[in-house]
Amino acid sequence: MRPRLWFVFFIFVCKVCGQAEPPARPLVPVDRSVSPIPGSTISKEELRIPHKAIEELQRSQRDYNSGNVRSSVRHLENALRLYPNYLEARNNLGAQYIELQEYEKAIAEFQRAIQINDTVVQPFNNLSVAFFKLQRYADAEVNARHALGLDPANLISRYLLGCTLAMENRNAPEALEILQTTKRVFPESGLMIAKILIRLGAAEDATAELRDYLAAPGIEKRAMAERWLAQLTQETGATKSAAHSHDP
Repeated sequence: MRPRLWFVFFIFVCKVCGQAEPPARPLVPVDRSVSPIPGSTISKEELRIPHKAIEELQRSQRDYNSGNVRSSVRHLENALRLYPNYLEARNNLGAQYIELQEYEKAIAEFQRAIQINDTVVQPFNNLSVAFFKLQRYADAEVNARHALGLDPANLISRYLLGCTLAMENRNAPEALEILQTTKRVFPESGLMIAKILIRLGAAEDATAELRDYLAAPGIEKRAMAERWLAQLTQETGATKSAAHSHDP
């Protein structure tokens, strides 16, 4: 069963593109489900979950799908009253709190989920997002790296770490390498890469990244990327013209 993804937005500062409009907001996914993969072993803990708690989780999902987040939260809280160690309910409740911008509550739920089972990746990813929303980037990085330690191939964890490093303005080579590996699933990685390249003074490479992003299907930030590219092209052209005017 593929986890449902819910997307959280954040802002970064770009010297080329951040003067006239809000800069790009890459999409950062939050894992909503820790359901077992079909065919995998069901743990003894999962077998202990009361049927009524499972029903509350299902009602929560239906309410969430219909747009009633508050009602979805109430059903998750009911499920956890019936069975406090319900890992999926803890994780989903934290995700709902993020959507409601109640980040401290979200952090508490993800930390409880980790206490239940510290070998599951999703709560660490989600804890990273909650810290990110609070601009606690060092904490966000720690949890993204821990998630990667559990699953080095997890693209959500890699994307979170790359975005966090970009926001911290450090480890540019690592951030660029990580974000390059996530572009296929998260095209907005290209915007973050362009941001880093602009900061490094690599305008031509940044231009190429923006063009690659604009060529991707279904992108969310087309108009913004087009404005960035136009401004970057204009500034690069002006710099070249100034250089030629000083040639002997």
